[in-house]
Amino acid sequence: MADPPSRLGSVALARPAVALALLLLAACGAPGRSLRGGQDLSRFELQARLAARGASLVGIETPFSAAGERFAADCTGFVQAVYAAEGVPLRRLMQIAAPAERSGVAAALRAVERYGLVFGGGGEWPAPGDLVFWHDTWDRNGNGDADDRFTHLGLVEYVVDGTVVFLHRGSRGVARGAMRLDLPDARAADGVLVNTPIRARSARPTGAPVLAGELFAAYGRIDPRKLPPRVAAR
Repeated sequence: MADPPSRLGSVALARPAVALALLLLAACGAPGRSLRGGQDLSRFELQARLAARGASLVGIETPFSAAGERFAADCTGFVQAVYAAEGVPLRRLMQIAAPAERSGVAAALRAVERYGLVFGGGGEWPAPGDLVFWHDTWDRNGNGDADDRFTHLGLVEYVVDGTVVFLHRGSRGVARGAMRLDLPDARAADGVLVNTPIRARSARPTGAPVLAGELFAAYGRIDPRKLPPRVAAR
């Protein structure tokens, strides 16, 4: 269930170092906690902690480690590591929900469908820590056409003035990006970035969309209340 191969090495998942305005101030002070071992962890706090944890990895290019596990240096490995560090066994949930799925992104979607909520496109706003999925970010089937569904995965950091700021493991490591679904084909408005290009340069058929807003597929949110006891973290 791998995404396109990325570079070498390993990095331990760091403790969050950056607060995301007032929304995340309460999330950055302590290491990750188990969902089952700490029922006082509110859903809001968990979402905020996921976003802060992901933000702490901006710039990292190497594979990740968290909660005693190693995760690949690709988009799926990034979100799996972030979730594992906060007590959500996303990789195990993916294995249960989609045991035969070879695409990590598609398996993550199946896990969210089974253990949470998939939404988007109807005016709903995501929360920090939600997953965000895109289509056609690379030519997975190798046919030269823009016909590949659910090819990339990221993490929502926050939403401000209609712009979704997200974190993802791109071609140059973990990076921050922007997306506006109401302006899907605009890179910038009034000098401000509104959509980050996320389609791989090596997989851009003539005229194919490249911006985050154009390639958006869905948001996803894991619901801790739906996790089976046998996959509880730590």
